[in-house]
Amino acid sequence: MKTIRDRSLLIETESEEESNILLTEIRNKLGEKMDIYQNKLRNPRIIIYSVPEETTADNIGATIKAQNPEIITKDETIEAKFTFKNKGRYNIVMEVGPQTCKQILQAKLKIGWNICKAADYLVPVRCYKCSRFNHKHYECKGENTCPHCTGTHKMKECTATSNDQKCINCIVYNRHSNDGKINEDHSAMSKDCPSLQAVLKRYRENIQY
Repeated sequence: MKTIRDRSLLIETESEEESNILLTEIRNKLGEKMDIYQNKLRNPRIIIYSVPEETTADNIGATIKAQNPEIITKDETIEAKFTFKNKGRYNIVMEVGPQTCKQILQAKLKIGWNICKAADYLVPVRCYKCSRFNHKHYECKGENTCPHCTGTHKMKECTATSNDQKCINCIVYNRHSNDGKINEDHSAMSKDCPSLQAVLKRYRENIQY
C-alpha cells in the first residue's frame, strides 16, 4: 500500500478475489467514515484496418456479429468508439469484451467483402505542448518542449539531428529516480522510449485482457 494525493491510500492486491474480500472488510468496518473506491479494469480496445467505407461506426458492430458469429462472445461489449483515415485507409477503433478481443485478434475478420486485420489499440495520452504523458495540451500548465531535443520550440521547428535528440520524459525520470538511470538519448516520440514503455505497461495493467 502507499499514500497518494489528497491523503488517499492506495492498496494493491494479487487478485480480484483478494480485492473483493478486502473491499468487503473495509466497508463493514469503515464504510461510514471514508469514501472507498475499487478500481475496475477497462475493456480492451482494438483497431480494425482497411474497413470498407460503406461500413460505419453505427453499423460495424452488427456487421461483425452477423458475418463472424463464431468469434463473438455472447453478451460481451462490442462498440465502435471512433473512426479515422491513415494513409488512405479507413480504420475503426472499437471497445470489446476480453474474450471477444482474443478471438478477433486470432481470427480473420470478415467485414462486407473484405478480410480485415485487427490489432490491440493502446495509445497513451500525450501533451503536444510539453511532450509529457497523461494530460492534453489544453490542460497543460508547462512550457513548450520539443519532443525531439527538449528545446523551447515546436516539433515542426526542430533542426536537431538524431545524435542531438533528448527525451524530456526520461530526463525527468532520471532526475527523480533512485532506481537507476535510463537512456535519455532519443526522441520522446520514439516507440522504444523507456518512459513510453512504462506508461503502456501501466495502461495494460488496467485493462481486462
